[in-house]
Amino acid sequence: MIFLQLFWTYFKIGLFTIGGGYAMLPLVRQQVIGVYVPEELFWNMLAVSEATPGPFAINLATFVGMNVGINQGGVLLGFFGAFVATTAVILPSLVIVTIVSTVFIKFKSSKFIQGALYGIRPVVVGLVFSALVMVTLTLILPNLKLDDLANSTFGGFDYVSLILLIVFAALSFVKIKGKRLNPLVLIGISAVVGIGVFGFAGL
Repeated sequence: MIFLQLFWTYFKIGLFTIGGGYAMLPLVRQQVIGVYVPEELFWNMLAVSEATPGPFAINLATFVGMNVGINQGGVLLGFFGAFVATTAVILPSLVIVTIVSTVFIKFKSSKFIQGALYGIRPVVVGLVFSALVMVTLTLILPNLKLDDLANSTFGGFDYVSLILLIVFAALSFVKIKGKRLNPLVLIGISAVVGIGVFGFAGL
């Protein structure tokens, strides 16, 4: 049954991902795109998940589950699919954190625990960097297939997206009266610009 498969997929993602939402993205991409949602819809869901309140990886799971349920038979199944995917992705963390929180206080000074934490740190950094590279390349090189480089093409370079990426990345470091721009303001501006550039102008 599709919902059992969806639960198992997101349970594995939640169980084997260390480092939060961005570290989760490479595994989500591998397990979800082409199985539950098409690639273009996935990246649109990712953008919406980032712009909506809450942890974006959980939001993304909710959107994917909703899409699966709707495709199976309407809005009610959509809500059920969203519940299944969301529950599956948070369940491993909920159980593990509950266990670890009781054990960590007792063994936090252990050299084995400290060694494990030091070993995990570079892996998390690598996974987050991998997500950054993956999203950036997908954005500016839409014809590039990272999982099938032999049959990919570097054509179709999206210079407009690259320019917007650079502009908004720069704006995130701008300070006005000693304070950086509110991320919500940047998200709102980017949405308006996106509607204008890709919607009305059709670039």
